[in-house]
Amino acid sequence: MPDMRVLLAALLAFALWQCANPVRPEGGPKDEDPPRLVREKSSPNERTRYVKSPIELTFTEWVEIRDAFNQVVISPPLEYRYELSIKGKTVIFEFDEREELRENATYTINFGTAIQDITERNPAENLRYVFSTGEYIDSLRVGGLIVDARTGAPVEDVLFMLYENTADSVVRTERPFYFARSGKDGAFLIENVKAGQFKGFALLDNNLNYLFDQATEAIAFPDTLLTVAEGQEPTVVVRLFTERPPLLLLEDNSREYGQVRLSFNRSAEEVDISWEDVGQREVLLERAPDTTRVWYEYPAAATWDIFLQQDTLFMDTVAVRATKRDAFLEKAALKLLRMEGGQKQHPVQPAQFVFNHPISFVDTAFVRLLEDTSRARVPLRGIQVDTNGQRVLSIDYRWKEGRPYELLLLPGALVDIFGLSNDSLSTAFAAGEAKDYGNLFLSIDSLDQGEAYLVELLDKEELKAAFRVADTASFSHAFELMPPGVYTLRITADSNRNGRWDPGEYNTGQQAEFLYQRDLEQLRANWDLDVSIDFQQMVAEMAQKLAPRPLSPPRVARPAADSTSSRSTLPPSVRDRIDGN
Repeated sequence: MPDMRVLLAALLAFALWQCANPVRPEGGPKDEDPPRLVREKSSPNERTRYVKSPIELTFTEWVEIRDAFNQVVISPPLEYRYELSIKGKTVIFEFDEREELRENATYTINFGTAIQDITERNPAENLRYVFSTGEYIDSLRVGGLIVDARTGAPVEDVLFMLYENTADSVVRTERPFYFARSGKDGAFLIENVKAGQFKGFALLDNNLNYLFDQATEAIAFPDTLLTVAEGQEPTVVVRLFTERPPLLLLEDNSREYGQVRLSFNRSAEEVDISWEDVGQREVLLERAPDTTRVWYEYPAAATWDIFLQQDTLFMDTVAVRATKRDAFLEKAALKLLRMEGGQKQHPVQPAQFVFNHPISFVDTAFVRLLEDTSRARVPLRGIQVDTNGQRVLSIDYRWKEGRPYELLLLPGALVDIFGLSNDSLSTAFAAGEAKDYGNLFLSIDSLDQGEAYLVELLDKEELKAAFRVADTASFSHAFELMPPGVYTLRITADSNRNGRWDPGEYNTGQQAEFLYQRDLEQLRANWDLDVSIDFQQMVAEMAQKLAPRPLSPPRVARPAADSTSSRSTLPPSVRDRIDGN
């Protein structure tokens, strides 16, 4: 008998547990209805004179909370983490006991899709709780669009923030008074804003603290303060960029004899590089976008210094360690790494061959260019070594279309800066045919005279050609024998005339330079493509794309649920008009 009582108690406890912990039902029709708020059982929305207390939202069905960290957005932002819990069909929102709400401020809690039913995870729609610590609910709005400054594409999940304090430093020291996040279309809307003048600032908040405190955080800002008033609800378009970071030397590597690798956090083309003269036989620079190699030949086993300087903004000294030259020379060899562009040679351009060491001497008597299957030796039109690192050997010749070629470098044809000469080297390739290429004739009109531009042609992301154009109304260029494909034209309004696109800078109020981009018609093989660009039309298209969007009609406010009358929820200016009538 005691065992039976224990069994009955266990079954009863299990049944009660099942009731208290609802699970998704199996079978039956699919639930497509979102959970709906039961207003009479929930905390009244749009309350005034709100005093901190738990907010309860009761629904028509069992719900769960998912991804609250990303979905629940509270404006103005809270100082401390809130708590969300579920009791039955009720979601309970509780402030941290340390939280101090602002005086005379309208708060909004947007739940996004955080509250979902347990059957099919249908989210509660447009769930938003509003209250005011003052006498009325603010009802004005600020909206806009956030786009990438380089591409013009909308950017999602960017904070647009409003500050009552309009000092420039506020974005680094204070959390905003209001904010909203941009959606997939880049649009944002801040509701329940009070009348006043605000500083606007957009931030891709990497560390989720509502502060611009990391150099890698993307930002945007309007040129002027935003005035919000009855009949004046601003809509703004801002272009998001990451500020050009201060130049930093990330790494210097001189472990291998003969070269020092300098790695920077960005392009270091403007850095002046010099070195301590300790009797080096040779010192050469090879610059790449974010890495520079300093090649050297110095028989003595001693340290020496490399000096880096960019005006007064950046200075550094790199100590080159003493390394064993003899050990290096025992294993080192001058090698051919590759042929630029693969084994298919352009019909009219010089052939280029990349080596592992800088070349200091070429003996043309030991260079052979063999043509056709008969391997007939042909005269060379010219041989050159490039000036950026001296590792590229260019050979010019009037190539015969479709013919096979072989470059043969006999021993001693090349000598590198270390005194090493090549063993016998050879590589085979074939000349392309003109019919496999197309010609692109570009003309750009209606440029602003007196302005400067950077005109670039790209194949996908690869830069094929760049031109600096200034103080002229037009530009034209013939790109002959180009590989077939879809090319992109990019025109940068180079306002500071430095030959590159520059992002903005918050401290100076400088906006990012405008960049205009257009995909051209496909270039086909054995075809001429004429491209005429009206630059002012590109500008107009960009302006239309970035035109502020009018705000949708405001939603109709429900009467406030408070001991005071609904009239108290209106801003003073509206109440005054009512009283005047």
